[in-house]
Amino acid sequence: MTLTTNGLKIVYGGAGFNPGYGSTLESVGEVLEFLKKEGITTVDTGQAYGESEEIIGSAEAASQGFVLDTKVAGGLWPHIDCTKEAVLKAGEESLKKLDTDQVDVYYIHAPDRKVPIQNTLEGINELYKAGKFRRFGLSNFKPEEVEEVVRVATENNFVLPSVFQGNYNAAGRRPEAQLFPILRKNNISFYAYSPIGGGFLTKTPEDITVHGKGRFNKESFFGKMYNTLYNKPSMLNFLAEFGKVASSEGISQAELAYRWVTYHSELKAENGDAIIIGSHYGNQLTSTIEGLKKGPLKEESARKLDELWKGIEEDAILDNFNDFISSAH
Repeated sequence: MTLTTNGLKIVYGGAGFNPGYGSTLESVGEVLEFLKKEGITTVDTGQAYGESEEIIGSAEAASQGFVLDTKVAGGLWPHIDCTKEAVLKAGEESLKKLDTDQVDVYYIHAPDRKVPIQNTLEGINELYKAGKFRRFGLSNFKPEEVEEVVRVATENNFVLPSVFQGNYNAAGRRPEAQLFPILRKNNISFYAYSPIGGGFLTKTPEDITVHGKGRFNKESFFGKMYNTLYNKPSMLNFLAEFGKVASSEGISQAELAYRWVTYHSELKAENGDAIIIGSHYGNQLTSTIEGLKKGPLKEESARKLDELWKGIEEDAILDNFNDFISSAH
């Protein structure tokens, strides 16, 4: 079967390309070969992803023809202000690590609210004018902050953002009402990260409340974050019902999540929207791609997921940064 995804672009999330997750040059090379075979030619990475940029560069992804996107950490790193100088330094360092002269999208990974946005954008614009990237992206900015970036960039004749990378999945649909109208008005494409909700949508309620599996282990920073964001009665009820929908389809919960965001969400090919898929393990990546090839869900399943969303609308998160990380700094 060929990979058809409603015309949506598929981007591979390279955060897992990391020795910390057990990645080796050989394993990264194998994933890149698989991606090429499936026609997936864009890899997303970032300054904040450990050694991801280095290993992508060592694997010679750019010279193999892969399109690379990366990010300056911005507000994700409270110890480094996202000033013009920091942006310029980070941009040059990322290109060197990736072993390329230019990336496609260069994002601010999260807003640094300690630095005036004009100062940050001066650095972004200087990199753009020097040909270091083709498109400017934002990630984890609030809707009103996107409008502010557009306003400041327009007033100063800076490069305008044309891509937004944000959290979006069947249990995280707040961007539809709050963010998408602003993006559409400003011709900004949406790249959806966390299509399985950071693993939440693959779990059972017991995995979270009793066993603390995976990212829900309360002893870790990520465990504290994911429990704060998702371990709520309404969300756990959603998860139980989500599992029933997957069973009625005869598929895994992960496949249900990926197929919903690909075929039944508000993402549109004509807007240049994309889905970011990622896995540390080859077998998970294979099953994700094979699941997407099956096409849309049954109408009844899609309708049921719409109903379930209404029950968690008030409790659902916008994204990990604004709902947890920024307050933890």
